[in-house]
Amino acid sequence: MKLFTIVFVIISLALGSNARELENLMGTPMQNCLNCLCHARSGCYSRFNCARYSISREYWEQAGSFSPDTSSNLDQAYRACMVNENCILNTLKTYTEQYGERDCNCDGIFDCKDRLAIHLFNDDCTNPKYGETYSRRFNDCAQQIGVTNMSPSEGSCDIPEVDPS
Repeated sequence: MKLFTIVFVIISLALGSNARELENLMGTPMQNCLNCLCHARSGCYSRFNCARYSISREYWEQAGSFSPDTSSNLDQAYRACMVNENCILNTLKTYTEQYGERDCNCDGIFDCKDRLAIHLFNDDCTNPKYGETYSRRFNDCAQQIGVTNMSPSEGSCDIPEVDPS
């Protein structure tokens, strides 16, 4: 019986190690922000299209490999996440928090616009120019949920170089 218990614990840990528990983001202000990220990136409001166009397997793994499927097979877990709206939201939220509350546009706050910069440009988020397409799409969505609009040139900020001496 003791051997059975040890084997059961090992199998449980192995299965659970590939998938993180999902936070319910449906119907929250965070969902609104993440919907705007998806709309800016994919041009539509479908999180499934957002996942298809902007959540690669590597992105998903960097975000913590969320999945509603507790399978030990990462391919199955990834596919299960990409067809689950709440899992897609959790992946986006966690990916955009991986650098801390990084102020990508140097306006003094970490908000939805910073999440968009991280989603699009990852750790190089302080140097992008969003461009007309991303900013227009983001603003179309942001106006509906009360998020501050952005300009096409927003995103870049001067960061002083660190003197190595």
